[in-house]
Amino acid sequence: MKGQSDEILIIGGESCQQSVAKFFHQDNFFTKIIQWSNMPNTNIARRSPSAVNYNQQILLMGGAEGLSTYYNSVEMLDLNDENPKWDSNLPSMGEKRYAFASALLDGLVYCAGGWNDTGRLSSCEIYNPKERKWSSIRNMNIKRSYHALVSAQGLLYALGGWNDEGNTTNTAEFYDPRNGKWEYIPPMKTCRGGLTAVVLNNEIYAIGGKYLSSVEKCNLDTKAWIDVPSMNEERYGGSACVVDGFIWVFGGQGAKTVEFYDPATNKWQVSTNMDRERRFHCVLSI
Repeated sequence: MKGQSDEILIIGGESCQQSVAKFFHQDNFFTKIIQWSNMPNTNIARRSPSAVNYNQQILLMGGAEGLSTYYNSVEMLDLNDENPKWDSNLPSMGEKRYAFASALLDGLVYCAGGWNDTGRLSSCEIYNPKERKWSSIRNMNIKRSYHALVSAQGLLYALGGWNDEGNTTNTAEFYDPRNGKWEYIPPMKTCRGGLTAVVLNNEIYAIGGKYLSSVEKCNLDTKAWIDVPSMNEERYGGSACVVDGFIWVFGGQGAKTVEFYDPATNKWQVSTNMDRERRFHCVLSI
């Protein structure tokens, strides 16, 4: 961890829905600094939303209030501003989405699956930030909620979640924007609902899920899944991001800890505690 210095934004969570915090970590030969600071609250409380960082503009999308009010609205925090605040004057998604997943690919924001008052979703849509316009793309092969979505090598990958039968699934599929098709890749070794996922060193890491501390990764060339050492804690509804070659994981149901994975040592290490439990929140490197 020599010389690492970066910031991570943590947004919402089912027990602290409008709260936004910034995490700063620095570790070198002489000192270790961990700092938490508060950021402006979101304009509305959102259970299980999704977020992306587009050129230091944080787009926070969807989510729900309670168990029956679902959102398609979007708000943005522009970190390029000296005094940023959340702006709700953005186009809404075409569909209300809760417990869905999002990712950036080639300057476009992709949103996939989730849940609303019609049930679990397979539908997907994209947002063009330059044109401020949403449009639909082809549905995933199956309906998914509480799943993960990542982008790598010009493709989009959807992993796990709950399917339309209400079961956790180990299926994985990718979307190729060149032909507009979703195709399956080999399934994960473990069914994972409420997982989080990241891409590091040409590999997709599928992390945790309900009652799971286990981790596995898929090589993007061979499409083979192999086990990774388990985290120190089960993480259902945890969130993760990559900073300077390390995977950072925050929270989950019943978990206040923050831990990181070092691929050089192939080990997880607990870094610190959050001030409160957060689950089904959003975590972004900034």
